[in-house]
Amino acid sequence: MNIASIIEPHDPNRAALVDAATTITYGQIQTEAAAIRGMLHAIGISPDDRVAIASGNEPLFVSALLGAVGLGARAVPMKHSNPLPELQRKIATVDPAVVLIGADARWLLDHQSMFTMPFVDITAIDLTNSDGAPPITDRADDDIAVMMLTSGVSGDAKVAMLSHRNLDWAQDALLGEENDGLVQSDVVLASLPFAHIFGLNAVLLSGLRAGALCILQRQFDVDASVDLIRTHNITVLAGAPPMWRRWSMLDLPAGAFDTVRIAVSGAAALNSAIYDAMAERHGVIIEQGYGLTETAATVANNRGCPIRPGSVGKPIGDIEVLLVEEDGTPVEPGDSGEIVVRGPNIFAGYYDSVDQTDQSLTASGWFWTGDVGVVDDDGYLFIVDRSKDIVIVSGFNVYPAEVEKILMTHPEVSGAIVVGEPHEFTDETVVAYVTGTVDPDDLIAFSKVQLTRYKCPTTVHVVSELPIGPTGKPIRRELRS
Repeated sequence: MNIASIIEPHDPNRAALVDAATTITYGQIQTEAAAIRGMLHAIGISPDDRVAIASGNEPLFVSALLGAVGLGARAVPMKHSNPLPELQRKIATVDPAVVLIGADARWLLDHQSMFTMPFVDITAIDLTNSDGAPPITDRADDDIAVMMLTSGVSGDAKVAMLSHRNLDWAQDALLGEENDGLVQSDVVLASLPFAHIFGLNAVLLSGLRAGALCILQRQFDVDASVDLIRTHNITVLAGAPPMWRRWSMLDLPAGAFDTVRIAVSGAAALNSAIYDAMAERHGVIIEQGYGLTETAATVANNRGCPIRPGSVGKPIGDIEVLLVEEDGTPVEPGDSGEIVVRGPNIFAGYYDSVDQTDQSLTASGWFWTGDVGVVDDDGYLFIVDRSKDIVIVSGFNVYPAEVEKILMTHPEVSGAIVVGEPHEFTDETVVAYVTGTVDPDDLIAFSKVQLTRYKCPTTVHVVSELPIGPTGKPIRRELRS
């Protein structure tokens, strides 16, 4: 098995991607991926080597990913828009053998001297010539295909290792027959970033496996997305709740979303008001799903069962879901508990961190998600809370400890606690409470140099004292209230 083979069965003349005014066929992707396999092989990359890919939602990302994975290497998508210090930290965590630079990330070439591993500018490679490229390498089901960067509750970076089987099984769960999953005739809007598992596996790779046409949007813009929906007759629309909020607020002519047959929300809980507004204003019924990076983006969805607003549906296929107490004891029916998941979609663990893996993945294969849920009498799962300290901004997880560590590097900050507060457009926003002599505006500007935009505090409060518990841990609830 090798998930890089997902495009091989398709007609090479069939359109696979549209990027602005450019159409890329499945045959072109096959050739480009083979050329990248050949290039990586020539520079000494071997199976299981880590290959970082710094790129946006561009065609080169697809070819680079399938080329690296096709050689048997482990692809590590990197968000090209991360500030340089954050990219340095992430790349250092992974320590890849090489970093592939896409068109959207060419600015990184000016900083190559700050890194120890080689960079390859894939925009400068002749991707039309795949002569002599090695064939796609056959891999064992449990061999690692992709490593996805995330952050932990402690603030330290985590790298979730996903196998070929994990990704393949999750893709298979999303495909189906007409009106029941992705099919070849679908046109998919790919606005979600490929450096995150929702955009990567549930949208891009699943769409390519189906033989569908994926319309790339390099950065989400609501007005531009509507133009793409109309121009390309989009049939599959996936987004995080803030995206759905923006769509639900649009004043559009009747029928603007009529071509959409599958509408999916994920990454965070969907507000019922957004669900109602999309149904009433645009005739779109949103299927809410549930998945995490560590589950290859799949756990539960509403496919195959009547949609129940507010619920993420029922577990998919062979996936087992339990609600448990802190000690692992199953909760009583109707009670809430932490969601633990087991199945063929569960990741292999965190790269280079036995401790992080042991804290969330049991020897018997149960993954502790950190989310709190409840199951109704009909088996529908509802997400009701988070047991971990996470702020969700536009569907992206922000771990307060990561932000606090960065804020504490400012010389005029002596202490910091970060919390999430409700926000009209992004669901939550990051708010920092700090001690010291720092000017709030200066600290916000400082954070923008160090952190990705959605992780940066939008408000900073300088206080005389922070609520710290007897064990030294921050008492965030006192600041949230």
